[in-house]
Amino acid sequence: MANEQRLISGIEYKVRKLIELNDELRKENTGLHQRINALNSNVAALTKELEVKRNELFKISLAHTIESELGVEEGKERLDNLIGEIEKCIEVMSD
Repeated sequence: MANEQRLISGIEYKVRKLIELNDELRKENTGLHQRINALNSNVAALTKELEVKRNELFKISLAHTIESELGVEEGKERLDNLIGEIEKCIEVMSD
């Protein structure tokens, strides 16, 4: 009977330890999920910022290209004409 009681006590001890370990792992898992969510938000913000910067770089590169090929005044006039054409296209598509 004493051996059986010792075995039962040993099993109860191991079960308690497993329950404690499970609780710790659940807490750690929750913390890791929160960290993942925060990092995903950070990645999304950085991706959006990168896209904005790429667009700015493209615009600057385009402006420099037009300026070097056509000059400032002619480039500005050409861009104004293109913008006018785009606005006409938008009007046509809106109707």
